[in-house]
Amino acid sequence: MPNKEQMKQGNFIYMLIGLLVLLIFAPSITSIFPEAGGWSARLSFMLIMLIGVWSLNNERKLFAFGIALTALMVILTTLSLFIDAFYLHLLNRGLLLIFCMLSVAMASQQILFNGRVSFNKLVGSICVYLLLGVIWALFYSFIDLLTANAFEGLPVSSDHQAMWGYIYFSFVTLTTLGYGDISPANEMARSFVYMEAIFGQFYIAILVASIVGSLISKEGK
Repeated sequence: MPNKEQMKQGNFIYMLIGLLVLLIFAPSITSIFPEAGGWSARLSFMLIMLIGVWSLNNERKLFAFGIALTALMVILTTLSLFIDAFYLHLLNRGLLLIFCMLSVAMASQQILFNGRVSFNKLVGSICVYLLLGVIWALFYSFIDLLTANAFEGLPVSSDHQAMWGYIYFSFVTLTTLGYGDISPANEMARSFVYMEAIFGQFYIAILVASIVGSLISKEGK
């Protein structure tokens, strides 16, 4: 039987599976089946939203808010199939950005400086790291939508392939790999890029400090 602490915490393994499906398989499907690229991208993002809401349902109000965001995302996705409007793209990505940030906030409360270290918390820390990469990718997509030619080297065959390009570039930046095949081309993009690199390093430092602090606290009891 799960204890009270386990019942209050989300089961991050489901979110991790959803994120891995999104980040590993969806881009390949878009590349292999370009005509179905739009559907695969939309379905992948909605899948991770649904899994995220279900796995982090530790508070009713936040759970209801997450369900509402998912429902709005479904409605906007359906409309965008019939209406190719700029504002629908902005709203769609805005809702996804809000949801990812909400998921990070909820998960961080459970994994950072809170109770003993567990396998579930370690999986949750991986989920937060992956969500941070998606969040910055969404920021880059907004910058590229609102300012002309914000990035050089991005795939331009379709909007959906460009989104996977943002995600790829985001994780290359977050991990400070810096391959150089995609690069920021204006001041706003450059500012967000170096902020992501700094943020990624700080997250690792904070995570390690949280784990070490939890282990020291456990040994002291």
